[in-house]
Amino acid sequence: MNASPAPIARAVLAPRRRRRPSPRSVTRAVLGSSDDFLESAPPPFRSPPSLCSSAATEARNVLRVLREGAVEGDPAVPRRVRVELPLPPADVRTDEMRYLGLHGQAADWSGGMQQRLRVTKAYVEENMLDGYDWEYLGLLDRDADGMAVWTCGENMTVVTHPSDTTMRFFLDLADGVYGERVKKDDHVLVVVNAFWSGNGEKVGQPWELGLKKRAAVALAPTTGDWEKVYVARRVRSAAGAEGTLRRAWPGRWQLFDSEGVTLIGEWTPREGEPSNREIAETLNEAAGAADAAGFNRSSVDTSRDTDVIT
Repeated sequence: MNASPAPIARAVLAPRRRRRPSPRSVTRAVLGSSDDFLESAPPPFRSPPSLCSSAATEARNVLRVLREGAVEGDPAVPRRVRVELPLPPADVRTDEMRYLGLHGQAADWSGGMQQRLRVTKAYVEENMLDGYDWEYLGLLDRDADGMAVWTCGENMTVVTHPSDTTMRFFLDLADGVYGERVKKDDHVLVVVNAFWSGNGEKVGQPWELGLKKRAAVALAPTTGDWEKVYVARRVRSAAGAEGTLRRAWPGRWQLFDSEGVTLIGEWTPREGEPSNREIAETLNEAAGAADAAGFNRSSVDTSRDTDVIT
């Protein structure tokens, strides 16, 4: 099971109206009853995690539902998805979820990608894949920095840290170059803590036009692939108001106060991930703080897809 690591052969949108949860919707979210999502889907989690390990465990529960749905042939279940696992601050011995700055997980680590992968690998194996019959296959390629691969039986593959600079390896994986299993309809391909920008605009070198076109097709929103099925992230406004953003498929994006007790904002899956500006405004309003300064309301400038971990 624990094999040693080894290589293996937007358009600009108008500002959205923030949804303020009614007392009833807050109750549904906190108590765990289903809302307007899939009737067969599990209820939302009762409160956001405060530990990185707890977040990875929540992600495991989401992946279990996705894997079972794929095996059963459920067309409503996405097959190619993203998971954003929170990591502790670099070089700090703690499991606590903390705010890591505007650029979140994209913040530099003193040990580079190797250190980041070492920390991520522990959360993947000890929490996210706990209970699975998983096998660690090592790095996807010796030049694929940070791209570790796990298989879980015949129906799920997990890969970490695909980025603009390693997109060729990732596209080869998705296209079945490393094995046709990932292309089967009963298979779920899970990307953990991806670092690609937008829809492939910054992939590769300027002269690699073929790779850019290939990435634009594979990462296009119209494909329906790469939905963020689990996200847990500490957030903060410029005024210092903190909170936790969490999304667990198929539920809404939920923003909680700093203590994780009160749901202060939510966005439907169709509305998508809230921008940094929307998050800041919601946090400030809930905390009674002054409006945040320094943010642009244009979603193309505030989206995490443009400058932060995706």
